[in-house]
Amino acid sequence: MSDLSKVQFLRQVDLFRSLPDKALLDLSAIAIERLVPAKTTVIKEGDNGDALYIVKSGKVNVLKKNSSGVNSLLVSLGNGAVIGDMAIIDEQPRSASIETVVDTVFLIITKNDFRSLLTDRPEISFQILKMTTERLRGTNAHLKELEAYTTQMEDVIRVISNIARKSNLLSLNASIEAARVGEAGLPFSVVAAEMKKLAEDSAQEARKIEQLLQNLQSKTRVMTGVK
Repeated sequence: MSDLSKVQFLRQVDLFRSLPDKALLDLSAIAIERLVPAKTTVIKEGDNGDALYIVKSGKVNVLKKNSSGVNSLLVSLGNGAVIGDMAIIDEQPRSASIETVVDTVFLIITKNDFRSLLTDRPEISFQILKMTTERLRGTNAHLKELEAYTTQMEDVIRVISNIARKSNLLSLNASIEAARVGEAGLPFSVVAAEMKKLAEDSAQEARKIEQLLQNLQSKTRVMTGVK
């Protein structure tokens, strides 16, 4: 891929779209083209960020480990996606893993080359800052939506808790009726025991969900600036 072709491609990438041609030419000069086969882990979560990757063609999956240590799919990305731009600036470990879905061509810019270019081309730093701000605003909007969803979940928890209380009351009544009629009430006693267990389990799960929801609300409020 010639430098001119790289410039034409980079001009279509959101992160570099506003850069002047000279800056794009300098950027293309340090961009290394590489074909990576399908089903290959390109970036591993937790590793040091040593390069920025731009998807020229193909498709990748962004994966993150859940609480069980199993990779979960966050999103799939295609042409023009920029991966790892923050890791090569803030010195933080990779926040997710990247795996190719199909044979994928990347333009790769190493951390050292990228930082050297930023020294000579401060307008690139400004563009990255601008894009980061836009991302944060988008994230903030999503968190606001998430906060609204948690409010709706509170209503669901209240319904579950109410069902648990009513089930417990019905269980108590069934137990009283079973005791009153003696052996003939044995089926009522069995049903009452099952209802009581169901009510207790429902109440316990409702409390767990409520605790998780409170933790989630606390975190979203902090991230959105709401105390």
